[in-house]
Parts: sequence; C-alpha cells; structure tokens
Amino acid sequence: MRKLSIFIYLSLCMLAVSAFATTPQDDVWSDSVIETEEDGVAVLIIPMHGQMHTDIQHELYQSMVDRIKEADPDLIIVELLSRDYKNEFHTLMGWGERLNFNSYDAEDMVKIAEVFHIPLADFPQVVWVEDSAGSSTVLALSWSILYMSDDAYLHSTYLSSDFNNINAEDTRGKIREFRMIHTKTLAEFAGRDHALLRAFADPDVPLSGSWEGKDVVWADNLEGDLILDQGVDYMPHLSATIAAEVGISKGNANSRNDVLLSEGIRVYHLVGEDITDELTAHSVTWRKDFLRAEKMLRDGEQYGGWATGNDTAKYLRKQLAEYKKLVKLLKKSSAAATRIGRKHRISVKALEKWIEDIEEELEQLKNGGRGRGGGGGGPIGGGGG
Repeated sequence: MRKLSIFIYLSLCMLAVSAFATTPQDDVWSDSVIETEEDGVAVLIIPMHGQMHTDIQHELYQSMVDRIKEADPDLIIVELLSRDYKNEFHTLMGWGERLNFNSYDAEDMVKIAEVFHIPLADFPQVVWVEDSAGSSTVLALSWSILYMSDDAYLHSTYLSSDFNNINAEDTRGKIREFRMIHTKTLAEFAGRDHALLRAFADPDVPLSGSWEGKDVVWADNLEGDLILDQGVDYMPHLSATIAAEVGISKGNANSRNDVLLSEGIRVYHLVGEDITDELTAHSVTWRKDFLRAEKMLRDGEQYGGWATGNDTAKYLRKQLAEYKKLVKLLKKSSAAATRIGRKHRISVKALEKWIEDIEEELEQLKNGGRGRGGGGGGPIGGGGG
C-alpha cells in the first residue's frame, strides 16, 4: 500500500469534510440532551483550564478524591483547555511571556493521571479537548476516550531538546530513555501505543500508523501506511479532523451536550458542583497567592538591604518575619510555589536555609556580635536563589 504523508492525508480529509458540510439544522443535533435536577445519568465536570502544573496540578485533584467518590458520578467529563505553549517556535516569535507557556513536569503529569486512573478508576471517564499544546496534549492522551472541538489541535512540545546537545551517544540515549519513560506510563493508562505519546514529546522519534481493521496501530518508524511524524526535529500537530480520522480521538464535539450525546446520554444531572466550582476558582486563588508571595519576597529583600549598623537586628527581624510568612504561603499553595520557582529561581528549601542564616545572625548579635556593618544584604540582599 502506498504511504500517505500527513499533508496529503489532511487534504483528503478536508475534501471529505467539505462534501459532508453541516446545515444549520445539524448544528442543534445535541439540543435533545436534557439537564435535570436529579434524573438521568449523574455527571461530574472536571475543568482543566489554563496552565499546566499551576492551574492544572496533581495536588489539587488528589485532595478531592474522597469528595469525588462521595459524589458517585456515572460519568466524569474532563474538559481540557490548555494551549499556552512552552514551544521554541512560539518563543522565537514572541507570542506571549515565556512564563505563561506550559512547562513540562513529567512527574506531575503522571501523578495527575494516576489520580484519575487508579483511585477513581471505577468511574467511567472521557476527556474533551477544547484545545491543547505541549504537556497538556500528552496528558490528554492518557485517557482512552477523547473528544475534540472542531477547531482544537493536539500540539506537541520539545521536551528532549535539553539533552540533544550531549555528544556521547550512549549517554544521550540513556538520558532520553529515562526522560521518556513517563510517556509509556501514560500510554498504558489509556491502552494506547507508547509510540504515539512519545512522538508528541521526542522530536527525533518518527511516528507512522497502519490500519488493522478499524484500528490504527502506531510505531516509532516510517514503515506504516500513514506517516504523521518524519522524526529529526519534526513534531506532530494534529487537527481535530485528523485525530478523529486516524482513531486518536473518538470524534468531534463542540459542546458538553455533544460529548454526552456521543456517549449515548440524553438525560443527565450534574453532581459534585461544589468540586467543579472549586476547581474553577483555583486559578484565581493561586494567582492572588503568587502576587502576595512576590510582595513578601520584595519586602524581605528590602529589609535585608536596610539591615546595617545599629538597625541590623531590627530589620533582620522584619526580614525573618516576611520569609516565614512566605514559606507558609508557598507550602499552602504549590501552584504559587511553582511560579515563584520558575520566575525567581527560589524554592521553599532555599527560603528555609535563609531563615536559618538570619536566625543564626540574630543570635550572634544578641551575644554581642558586630552585625553586618555597612555591607547590607544578608543571606538574600537581592533576587535569585
């Protein structure tokens, strides 16, 4: 069978879509789905909107496992909209502040998936991708049932670019395999081929698929009927149409009702609405915590600069108080801690060491030490950790 490139295949799919264009009447096909107070299927909505590892993080979902079990949903719908890239091309183009791009924390991704696929495994689940890019795409593929909005994409990331410059081939290969092992874990949760998920994170690994009946079997080579990734710095970026045609998604859905109808549900009621609301509010809450944390950090640095001469002990105590408040806040808000770490290169562990240093200096002053003289600064006179 002659092989098809993704570009040729895309053209064929677009022709098919044009041939079966929807009419205005078709757009309301899901209006037959009815939401009730308590009749029908019990549905829980899990919004995953925003940035990976801050808005979307495993601690948040882990803390709600018992409450989700109590809600006892018949179906969990994960609504995923996370498209702010950490992508070299978008960085070069200047599309947005780099801190707003998704980071790639493999450990956090696996832990998020574990929450839904281990303690919550008894509850049927689907993921509806409104759009995704980078680490959120890999996470989305850890669900076996996936729907996509018409204009959604499954964009890749350049996870492995940090070790591609290692000259020693054996060392580079070992590090690559270590860094990619998480994609195998996520693939196993969904019952997908490992090669599919790996292709979205490793630019040097190709991806092709071969049809076996109605299913597509994916492999990390160029021997399949359909080539989605040539390898060598090419990464897959799949539209909803392509994802559905090759069996990565179950189909397109432009609303929650579309998803429900695709699952054969016409009557439903929502459960765990307090959980849904709390997850939505999380994005606002952690950003407020982050701004408070930055103020504490700035104030602490300022006090450190003023801690000189006769005022050394006075301002060291003020600096100490700010850092203790900051540590308490960051331990409460892991999302704020993540952003502080990315932006200021400061961790809770570093802050705790600075606290120890300040306490030691205050003890020396109490016992008659000279203090800092005119030098200022202390354990943290300026930014950075």
